[in-house]
Amino acid sequence: MYWPHWYVLNRRRVLRWVLVAGVLLVALWGAASLSGSLAATDKDLFNKALGNTMACSSYRYSVEVKQGGRDTITQVEGERAGPNRVHLKGAMQKSQMEFIQIDDTTYMKDPWSDRWFTLKGNALAHSELFITEFNPMGLFNFKDVPVVKKLGSDRVDGVKTVILELRPNVANPFLEIKYTDFKFRVWVDPGEKLIRRAIMQAFTPSGGEGLVVEMKFWDFNEKIKVNPPQGKIMDGR
Repeated sequence: MYWPHWYVLNRRRVLRWVLVAGVLLVALWGAASLSGSLAATDKDLFNKALGNTMACSSYRYSVEVKQGGRDTITQVEGERAGPNRVHLKGAMQKSQMEFIQIDDTTYMKDPWSDRWFTLKGNALAHSELFITEFNPMGLFNFKDVPVVKKLGSDRVDGVKTVILELRPNVANPFLEIKYTDFKFRVWVDPGEKLIRRAIMQAFTPSGGEGLVVEMKFWDFNEKIKVNPPQGKIMDGR
């Protein structure tokens, strides 16, 4: 069959555009798939690191809390041995403090002497005032984390880490009362899949920076012992 010259030319042009469009669609699909894969990888890395860190039998940590992002109100170091043994030492509101928590007993050191007091059956470690200092990983109690993105890399105590930014919906009633928006930056060790450092920013309903908590973690799963204090102990009830 003989096809007119104009038909052949138009048919070739149509086929050419179909091929170009096909190549573009494949490229766009590949880019979207790669982007989704990278996002999933970042979220998977965070979830794995969070699970591993929370599952550690022991670790040491530091916590610095700033009000309004400027004024330091807490600066402490602690060590956890199992879920119910914590030794905490540092300063709160410019006052020196030291606590030892063993199961349901809290030992509190008198800042003006070497005496210790006990607070049996006291939920001090679970109170709003001390919950961050006794258990900084409690800040990672989230309803969900819809946004996780990689910001870059950095070294923490000589360990190469990946910096992830999170925009979580928190499940912490003490934070939800005062703050409406939260941003976390988390330094994750991609080899050990552990959280080495984290900064939480909590924002007020007006958009101002209300609270900043900086945390560092080290000595994971080391043989850390937390025992009752030595010497005379007074009943602080």
